[in-house]
Amino acid sequence: MDVAFILFVISILYRFVLMLFSPYAYKDWQVSEFLINYQSGFVRRGLMGEILFFFAKNFNINIEWTVKIFCTICFMVCCIFFVKLFQKKHYSLYILPLCFFLSGVVLSNDWIRKDYLFFCFFIPILWFYSNQHVSLTIKLIAINILSVFIILSHEVFTFFALPVLFLLFFDRYKNTGIIRSFIFSSLCLFPSIFAFLLTLYFHGNPDTAQTIWESWTGLFNQAASDVGKSVNAIGWTSGDTFLFHFNHNFLSHNQGVFSSVVWIIILPVVYYISTNVLLVFRGKSDFCDRHKTVLSSVLIFQFLCLSPVFLVLSCDYVRVIFYWVASSFAIFLLIPMATIETLTPCTFRTFVERINQKLTNFVQPTKTVLTVFMLFIGIANYSFIEITYQSTMIYNILLVISKPFILLTNNLMGFI
Repeated sequence: MDVAFILFVISILYRFVLMLFSPYAYKDWQVSEFLINYQSGFVRRGLMGEILFFFAKNFNINIEWTVKIFCTICFMVCCIFFVKLFQKKHYSLYILPLCFFLSGVVLSNDWIRKDYLFFCFFIPILWFYSNQHVSLTIKLIAINILSVFIILSHEVFTFFALPVLFLLFFDRYKNTGIIRSFIFSSLCLFPSIFAFLLTLYFHGNPDTAQTIWESWTGLFNQAASDVGKSVNAIGWTSGDTFLFHFNHNFLSHNQGVFSSVVWIIILPVVYYISTNVLLVFRGKSDFCDRHKTVLSSVLIFQFLCLSPVFLVLSCDYVRVIFYWVASSFAIFLLIPMATIETLTPCTFRTFVERINQKLTNFVQPTKTVLTVFMLFIGIANYSFIEITYQSTMIYNILLVISKPFILLTNNLMGFI
């Protein structure tokens, strides 16, 4: 397994560097996501783009490479955080590079997005909350400033961050009664909740998208006549968005495979790996059944919070699953175990234990079973079977092993 792990990491780094130096058009989803700004008035997802627009207009920066470098830094920060915390707790690193954790959006060529940026904010937010040496006032100010900034950059952050923060504050004031606890928790997060409501109200329209794109055209150093895909998405109506995503998530088919069938298989397997890998490969760590129940509870809670995104708000499942798994592990690593256990009622934990027991009875978690699952599990958008296969560990191991032979063969053919 150690050899496979090393080869997989090498393959990820190879593909990452390859994509880093590949050109991206401004109209592509990746770069255009950072180009949404306020040049047509306040609109959702516009804060980061307005900052980038300021620098591009006043300092003549290379927009494409600025976005690439920024995303690379965010990716490295996320990797360093999880590796450090896993090493500190003596947890196995095997799960980190898998397609549904840190490398998913790298393998799908979607790493130039705001995904890793979300966690560069989510992690400090959880740190501020769990730090006992920070006063409540400082916590509230810091948490809301960070949350508001990132929500105004992309509202999907709300779904995996605000519910758990609300639950944490609710638990903090639970001795005051349910109603008061609900009110206090809402007031603690009011700026963040208000920011999210603003993104819903200022949704955008086709005219907004066109104006935003026109504000950039004079700053591009390459032709870009068509409105960028991410900018154009600002003009979608809610009905069109829901219908498009629902059809792609559940009614599409690729190479004869129905998308619903793909996700019915993949999602339980991702959950199974995530809840069992630290226990099976525990080594010197103190990870036990209690930790498994707590981690499982967080995973199911986060999945429920992200269910609107899974169902009708997105079809980028390779990215949504990353939000789900990475946010769950960040919570598990940063919030004290005793605190997490008090967040949910006993009935919920009993429900989680029953799910885990049923999965265990169906497939006993062993090193062999987990290794096979980790080798062959892949994630893709929609039901693209070829992309799902290309994100598996086994494919990428074969890719990195084959590369020297391909180069050697090509050189030999050149001499013939």
